[in-house]
Amino acid sequence: MVNIPRKRWLILTQYYSPEIGAPQIRLRCLANELREHGIDIEVLTALPNYPKGEIFPGYPTTKFSIREEIDGVPVRRVWIYPGSGKSPLIRLLNYLSFTLTALIAALFGPRPDVLFVESQPLSLGIVGLCMKWIRGVPYIYHVPDLQIDVARQMGFIKSEAFLRLALRLENLFLKKSWKVSTVTHRFIRHFEERGLPRTQITFLPNGADTRFLCPKHPCPELLDRWKLREKTVFVYVGTHAYYHGLDTLIHAAKLLHDHKDLVFLMIGNGPERSRIIQLAKDLKLTNVVFGQSPYEEMDRLYSISYASIATLRDLEVANQMRLSKVFPSLSCGVPVIYAGLGEASDVIRDNHCGMTVDPENPEKLAAAIEQLASDRAGRDSMGKAGRHLVEADYSWKIIVTRWIQELGISQH
Repeated sequence: MVNIPRKRWLILTQYYSPEIGAPQIRLRCLANELREHGIDIEVLTALPNYPKGEIFPGYPTTKFSIREEIDGVPVRRVWIYPGSGKSPLIRLLNYLSFTLTALIAALFGPRPDVLFVESQPLSLGIVGLCMKWIRGVPYIYHVPDLQIDVARQMGFIKSEAFLRLALRLENLFLKKSWKVSTVTHRFIRHFEERGLPRTQITFLPNGADTRFLCPKHPCPELLDRWKLREKTVFVYVGTHAYYHGLDTLIHAAKLLHDHKDLVFLMIGNGPERSRIIQLAKDLKLTNVVFGQSPYEEMDRLYSISYASIATLRDLEVANQMRLSKVFPSLSCGVPVIYAGLGEASDVIRDNHCGMTVDPENPEKLAAAIEQLASDRAGRDSMGKAGRHLVEADYSWKIIVTRWIQELGISQH
């Protein structure tokens, strides 16, 4: 066991509850599970403003920092320049403003024993470096996404010079960390190929809170909210981002428009949300419903779902991902139809807890939806297999316990 105290950890993240999104849910669950292991957790984050780029009601816009508690976890929020959208300048100001205020708060706040750095945005690695060099705090650098590769392959950043600089910075943050944590085995191999020792890399995959997210009878309130009684509901839950390729789902819905019993419920937000809503309007779709639902009612949301849908664009970097939205669905006994490649597809196929189809192929997605909708017994069998899988390997309790053991931190 290494001599790293376990008493006090600080989680540094730009995104946290009450915002909705994969990082927010994942880090909230991580914080709660670390507390179960006797670790004192504090979260350092921004004033909530994602995804609209507007500070949430009830939070001050003029104070440098405020404190609150979520699930009994102390949360310190610092000022951020709120902004979103496709403007590179606004997004850069948004990222760098939080990096600066978080750096000040970390350097002048109570000294933690370990700093956990959520690496999105990339600039937060600067806080990790400064805490290590100035205050002697070891940091764990968590990489949930290959953001530089995503930016290059999707053309978000055109400047090769900027991309090379970003890669050098990321390599520095990785090298100087005490440990790197990441979410897929392919990501681990990716970092090994970049020269990082395997002993420095730890596995912290996405998962689900199986105590909260469990199979339940359909919730009448939600069925009435969206007028879904007597419908077979296929749900998409999560961020509406470009790399998800949600056009595939909308065009599949168009192909199934004559199936009056089928409905597609799309929950979430993100930069593509308004465009996807407009696309559904342009196609005159009446079988696509757009709604909002907080994390606190996610168990009830899945209770009204026949199956969930996850989509990814056909990109090399996407094929290394495990979309986090897969595991809450499986935890609730709801099978997943996955339109994509990579580890998530492998998990679903190998464990018989859903169906997989090629990415960006509305015809194949529509065929899979139609097939599953007509096979209730097969659907139920997949749902049970998914629940069993998550309970065995992807509950946050199991994931965090294994991760702490991999870190080599003494529990005594």
